[in-house]
Amino acid sequence: MGLVLGQYIKSKRKEMKLSAQALSKKADISKSYLDYIESGSREPRPEVLAKIAASLDIELDVLLDKQVQDQLKSATSKLSAGNVTETGGDILAVARNADEDMTVDERALAMTQAAFHGKSDDARVAEFIGNPDLRAILKAGAKLSDEDLQKIRKIMESLYPDEFL
Repeated sequence: MGLVLGQYIKSKRKEMKLSAQALSKKADISKSYLDYIESGSREPRPEVLAKIAASLDIELDVLLDKQVQDQLKSATSKLSAGNVTETGGDILAVARNADEDMTVDERALAMTQAAFHGKSDDARVAEFIGNPDLRAILKAGAKLSDEDLQKIRKIMESLYPDEFL
């Protein structure tokens, strides 16, 4: 779930020569909860991340970025489970030139994989994941039929033609 974030927190803690017990006391969280976070078993809420960041004297944005990386990896894994395979080549090109025969999950997987490969897209992906309105739209979109999604796409294309090139 949160391996990137957990490993980063653990490495920073060890860099500062802090035990898990010491960091948990400093951050005012239980040691078992810190253990879950460091092992990647639990995804902490932003307020817990803020406590950990303050205790390790690092920017909260760094921890939030690590959490977004974990969320993207999780999304990619879930989408990959639907028999979607990467056949090589430029993933970003696949995402941009998505064939009409591709399912929504296949297009979403290609776009998610493209986000991992394009450093310039990192800020856009982080903004997307962090925006609760867009997250709600994505969740609602997952329940729509392909026909309804095509209608929404046409509306979006008319509003933002440069984004659909």
